[in-house]
Amino acid sequence: MTTKVGMALVALGLGAATLTGCGGGGSDFAEKSADDIVKSSKSDMKGLESVKVSGTVTSDDQEITIDMQSNSGGDCTGSIGVDEGTAELLGVDGETWMRPDEAFWRSFGGESADQILSVVGDKWVVIGADEDSFNQFCDVDKLLDELLKDEEDGSTYKTVGTDEVDGDDVVKVENNDPEDGPSIGYVLTDDPHYLVKVERTEGDEQGSVTFSAFDEEFEVEAPADDEVVDLNSLG
Repeated sequence: MTTKVGMALVALGLGAATLTGCGGGGSDFAEKSADDIVKSSKSDMKGLESVKVSGTVTSDDQEITIDMQSNSGGDCTGSIGVDEGTAELLGVDGETWMRPDEAFWRSFGGESADQILSVVGDKWVVIGADEDSFNQFCDVDKLLDELLKDEEDGSTYKTVGTDEVDGDDVVKVENNDPEDGPSIGYVLTDDPHYLVKVERTEGDEQGSVTFSAFDEEFEVEAPADDEVVDLNSLG
């Protein structure tokens, strides 16, 4: 399921382009070429120590949601969901837990859902260090590497005007992917040129994702031992 979340976000158009920073800032940034704007934005995004990613994407007729804040130290807090099911995620110093609701377990637990629910209830479940599909959401480097990875996919870019997002001036860049179709990224015109929003309104995977809380600190606390279940230890 988490692989689907990651792929759906990537499909919004965050891939491609070479990560070579261009620098620059001020009101003339919006006048740069679309390729230079993309390169500057991706370079600045790669330097983040923490970020919050929120949004909703429709993929294969399923509504996928994400609301995660993570940093480079393995801390995270937030949730991911598919349709009616939601799972809270929590990470502290590289240790990760999730707390799915009943709908989530019934959607992804298969024939074991009833057994899992009887054991877990509403407690947190340990996520193993090797379960990258979940852990990627609790490491900003892994998350952004997946979302901003370089791909020689033939995508082309063009600027399509300016706008405001939460009171900040942005330049809009359309990414035309030969397979997935067009998406629009909203890039801050002021330095650092963070990507603050990306959206797609056409194609099989539509939705909108926002990026915020850039390099902001946040507090997390590990769940109490009696509120945690390690499914691997149950045999």
